[in-house]
Amino acid sequence: MKKILNVILIGAVAVGFASCKKYLDINTNQNSATSSTPALVLPQAIVGTAAITQSLNSAYYFPGGFSANIFGVGGYGASVTYAYTAGSFVTGFSSSYDNATDYQYVIDNTSADPALAYSTAIARIMKAFVFARIVDQYNDVPYTDAVKGNAVLTPKYDKAEDIYKDLIAQLTASIDAIAAAQGGTVANKVVASTDPLFKGDMDLWKKFANTIKLRLLIKMRGVPEQASYATTEFAALNTTLGFLTTNALVNPGYVKEANRQSPIYGSLGFASDGTRSQGQAIPTKWILSFYNGTKLSDPGRGRVIYRGFPSTPTNQLGEENTVSTQVPPTGFSAWFTGVDANTPGLGVAKGPSQGQPLMLAAESHFLQAEAYVRGYLTGDAKAAFESGITASFNYLYQNQNGTVDAGKNVSADVAAYIAANADQSANPLVYLANWNFTDKPLASDYNQSTLERRIEAIITQKYIAFNVIHADEAFNEFKRTTYPRVVNGSQDPVLTFASKQSVSTRPDRMIGRVLYPQSEYNLNPTNVPSVTIFGSRIFWDLN
Repeated sequence: MKKILNVILIGAVAVGFASCKKYLDINTNQNSATSSTPALVLPQAIVGTAAITQSLNSAYYFPGGFSANIFGVGGYGASVTYAYTAGSFVTGFSSSYDNATDYQYVIDNTSADPALAYSTAIARIMKAFVFARIVDQYNDVPYTDAVKGNAVLTPKYDKAEDIYKDLIAQLTASIDAIAAAQGGTVANKVVASTDPLFKGDMDLWKKFANTIKLRLLIKMRGVPEQASYATTEFAALNTTLGFLTTNALVNPGYVKEANRQSPIYGSLGFASDGTRSQGQAIPTKWILSFYNGTKLSDPGRGRVIYRGFPSTPTNQLGEENTVSTQVPPTGFSAWFTGVDANTPGLGVAKGPSQGQPLMLAAESHFLQAEAYVRGYLTGDAKAAFESGITASFNYLYQNQNGTVDAGKNVSADVAAYIAANADQSANPLVYLANWNFTDKPLASDYNQSTLERRIEAIITQKYIAFNVIHADEAFNEFKRTTYPRVVNGSQDPVLTFASKQSVSTRPDRMIGRVLYPQSEYNLNPTNVPSVTIFGSRIFWDLN
């Protein structure tokens, strides 16, 4: 009898999240905040956000195109058919609201005290980060009536666009509040030991907030009904402040102990007892094609992400007619590139003490590149694009302590990557890595527009940078832009990442969104909108 899938089940709590739940959780009931103090709640809430971030990442390993099933394992169910239910993806809703409640508790208990201005601003920024992600999963959700405890048990649903607008206002107010506090005297500064994200660096908190704003505004600007608002906000965006140039990594002191490891390492590497975490999933042929020369040649990043690259076992999601050799290396996952469970490596699963990414510097650069290309902001799109690629290499070449490995040369390998993708006659897709070819389409190219070729290159590189790091946001960007490009209806595992067993009615055979959790249909039935997983979309998805 085949083994039952026990690692990546959509709707179940991911390994990374489960490993941190007891260690870091504050609330178990979003309607009843635990009695505590803001000084204790805020850092734990940030670490809780990190755990949820990895839970969402792992939930989209399969539907986002990054992972597939292996030989000899059954019971994948909705993971390969996409017949998801209201019991799927629940962490993105329930745990996120629980987390947002913690931030609201901090806001409620600090906002009246000017001496706690930094804590209030951080909580507002993080609450905005959490709600933006909820909207990106569910569209219309409770917001103005949410996180009010027992005062509102059946909150109304707000329009996604309106929530985005208020989040942008909250982020702007937080940036201004931090700047004002920095110009005065704040009695209660945030010290490094109580800030697991930016270690008390309030300039980085401002840049983080500004980068979140940039992400939201880009998504809004493409919606005709929101274009005027977004254009006004872009004109007011503080570009002098700038955006993140460093990775936003949460690390409260992760260690190789039960329930205290880094969430992403616990998902892709090993449990604290040395048991491999990921033995029932392997990379897709689709994602490996961006590294092994099929679409692009990228041995630098390929070798640090995948064990055994370029011969890493792969599959197409939903393909069960496979061979017994198509399994992860004995004792390892396909994503762990260290020596063994006790000797960490590089790549994505670096080691048990690595920080958990909330936002990569690579994303910040790619967001700027898109804004420049589309004319939303003024800047050098090529420079931002290449900075995004460099930032991706830099992060993947770092060890669990955040130091680039002594044997790696980021600038040399980025130059080699661009040079390796410079023969357009041999590979018409080189423009996805080499900006110099974005305005030189061949007569046979499917994408003849310089603007679209540049957007395709930016989003494709973002997708590559997000590989099993932010799979949920990678899939969001695919839905928003249709990039990386897939061939609708194809069964070729390099031309699409849709499952061979997909029951989707969409042309691309993907999901359009996820359903609200069953708890909403049970407890808030008069307010929860009616949606379908294939026919409904998030407001910024016009495709």
